[in-house]
Amino acid sequence: MLIDVSKIKGSKGDVLLIDTALDLSELDPAFTDVKVEGKIKNIAGVLTIKAKITCTFTSICDRCMEEASMPLEAKLDTIFDLNEAKDDSLTLENGKIDLIRTAYDALSLEVPMVILCKEDCKGICPDCGVNLNNEDCRCEKGEE
Repeated sequence: MLIDVSKIKGSKGDVLLIDTALDLSELDPAFTDVKVEGKIKNIAGVLTIKAKITCTFTSICDRCMEEASMPLEAKLDTIFDLNEAKDDSLTLENGKIDLIRTAYDALSLEVPMVILCKEDCKGICPDCGVNLNNEDCRCEKGEE
């Protein structure tokens, strides 16, 4: 989805509202229910974007290997012109914001290093391999 910002480029004070759902499945199906809300504003001839990007991120729990889903939120707050952004938070193509790529890049930075299905996940027994969240360990624990 490309957003043409040329409409507000020449008019100081103009605002372009963003309130849309996005499909990021082609880039990464782990990001679902993606929503972008915010605005692009021309302030004294400089374009600013302030937006919130939310989604559900689904992956595999690092402890028990079960599916884990969590909400993610990223914020965009930057100044740009039609030629380039002042940072890497926006993807611009021919004076248009590539909202799908921008949302994907922003959300990717919010994915935690460790993914857990729940905060107190017990994981998998390293000896017998049972998921300790669902059943007790079957290992014989004798003295060594």
